[in-house]
Amino acid sequence: MPDDVRAVSRYGQDFNAWALEQAEVLRAVRQCVTREGSSAAEIAELAGALDWDNLAEEIEGLALRDRRELGSRIALIIEHLAKLQYSPARDPRAGWIETVGRSRGEVLGILRDSPSLRREVPELIERETGDAMRLAARSLIAHGEIPEAAMARLGSGYTQAQVLEDWWPDPPAVGTPRRGRGSARRLKETGA
Repeated sequence: MPDDVRAVSRYGQDFNAWALEQAEVLRAVRQCVTREGSSAAEIAELAGALDWDNLAEEIEGLALRDRRELGSRIALIIEHLAKLQYSPARDPRAGWIETVGRSRGEVLGILRDSPSLRREVPELIERETGDAMRLAARSLIAHGEIPEAAMARLGSGYTQAQVLEDWWPDPPAVGTPRRGRGSARRLKETGA
């Protein structure tokens, strides 16, 4: 069986083994190309062992993976900023703040490793905002922190600076009525 057929079949059977083998062959090709006295036949033989189509597809997949990860982190930041802005609850705030801070750090790491993704940030914020705001609203409604009618009044999102920099929304006014677990706790404390 020719090397390229074996490589393709390994790709479908054991991705890890295929990837390690392809990396080894790529290094061998590089070494052969840079070594004086290498013949075109040697280079061609080594290059023939590469699974070109799947290699190209996997490299494209790596680029898309980073973009998806960046979008996912941005969505999480927006969701938690909305919870911080619209939830009158005090207890989960520290966790939301921690999640936003950690996610901002992860976004900065992705952008440091792949600076070309910076130009994608405004579009990703725009694309992720609607779903992230809906997730935040559903969670707040489910926990009795905002009435369902308030879902339509949630803001339209945040700017790039608000999402990525050290900005924090003001919490809702103190004394905002709460339902759900907080109300049950107050009822027990007051004896009602």
